[in-house]
Amino acid sequence: MAYPDAVETAHPPLAPEGIRVFSSPGVDGRQPEHEAVLNANGAHPEKAFLLALQTPDLNDALQAESLDELSELASSVGYKPIGRLVQHREHMHPGTVFGSGKMTEIRSEIVRTGADVAIFDGNLSPVQGQNLERTLKVMVLDRTQVILSIFSRNARTREARLQVELAQLEYMLPRLVGLWAHLDRERGGISGSKGMGEKQVDVDRTLVRNRIARLKKELRQLAQERETQKKRRANCFRVSLVGYTNAGKTTLMNLLTDTELVAEDRLFATLDSTTRVLVRDQQPRVLLSDTVGFIKRLPHELVASFRSTLEVVRDADLLLNVVDLSHENWADHIETTEAVLREIDAEVVPRLLVFNKVDRVDDRVHLLMAKRRYPDAIFVSALTGDGTELREGIMAFFERSMLTVPLLLDYSASGDLAKLYRWSRVDELRYESDGIHVTVTTTPANMERLLAKLPVQPEDSQMAGRS
Repeated sequence: MAYPDAVETAHPPLAPEGIRVFSSPGVDGRQPEHEAVLNANGAHPEKAFLLALQTPDLNDALQAESLDELSELASSVGYKPIGRLVQHREHMHPGTVFGSGKMTEIRSEIVRTGADVAIFDGNLSPVQGQNLERTLKVMVLDRTQVILSIFSRNARTREARLQVELAQLEYMLPRLVGLWAHLDRERGGISGSKGMGEKQVDVDRTLVRNRIARLKKELRQLAQERETQKKRRANCFRVSLVGYTNAGKTTLMNLLTDTELVAEDRLFATLDSTTRVLVRDQQPRVLLSDTVGFIKRLPHELVASFRSTLEVVRDADLLLNVVDLSHENWADHIETTEAVLREIDAEVVPRLLVFNKVDRVDDRVHLLMAKRRYPDAIFVSALTGDGTELREGIMAFFERSMLTVPLLLDYSASGDLAKLYRWSRVDELRYESDGIHVTVTTTPANMERLLAKLPVQPEDSQMAGRS
């Protein structure tokens, strides 16, 4: 069975006109065919050769895992990985990444395999990218460019598209180098100005900076709208699904909320935050949100651009860290998720570890060892299970944090009973001669609101915590 993870709807990226994002000119002096890849318009080279530099701080197993992941990323963009090469080296060469001898070997492999593009498993500086392309005579991409391309293809809503474009432009800005013939020609000065005209590269940089400023302004406006929406949900418990990309979060959300969000088995298919009610007849209501998946070395440009969307993670009352137990490197995925949570200042939010895809685990010893290592975790299958244990685990978490308090409401304020039902769970209701006796269970924050805004008073001087 396939474990789809999210909605995928292709949209063309938003790219400012007149901006060129190529890293270097073609080997024959003509414009290389990078535009199709970086602008994700469908004209991708077919064959990709993967490159990596293994330094002493990275062992063979981790390097192999990273290259396997890069291969999957490249396939998601539309490439067909047909080979890989790793050099062991103490430090990265500042100009060409690899040593001169290894560069010759790489070029020979590219010619032999007929690769159209080389993809480096890491980040390249503009100079390194240019030098690699001159020597290898093929287009060169780095890991960040591939991830940005995937995000661009999968952006579904306007906000996601704006966020991805912002990340692309911020990545692109330092790489607008004057390598093209048209960039070396200086433009005539504006009438009334002194000195020589601007170079085209300066005009391009200005266009990019102006577009970045406009994107940030639009994203701030969308963030304000989200703040208004957040206030309307202040009386609800908020739960967010987090975890490594393609761990099955959207499928799990469908199971828990009885919704039918379209899901696909691909990396980074969910870019937008989607919120649904977990249990409809529960008060206070529990809302469940799906979020963008994480990955090792997630580009900082993306983290910064998606910071407003990731507020749903920071503002959550509980995080469900979903882990694909069938993946051989699931322990590393947990560490990666924790690292990203620290980066977005969400490490203090309580977390519940959820191991998904247990139906794919053939080795029962492997499953038992995971249960012994994480005795408080919940093990589920989003495809074959019913989600009962996970729902109960979520509700038990919130029950431990709620207060049960007997209140006295005057008959003259009986119209406020509806607010009590909306902001709490009414456990008992009695009409006595001195007023309406109501026992409610709710969060400490909602209890403060009830006492401040409604003409009620606790029957007892002390509020008893419910466990």
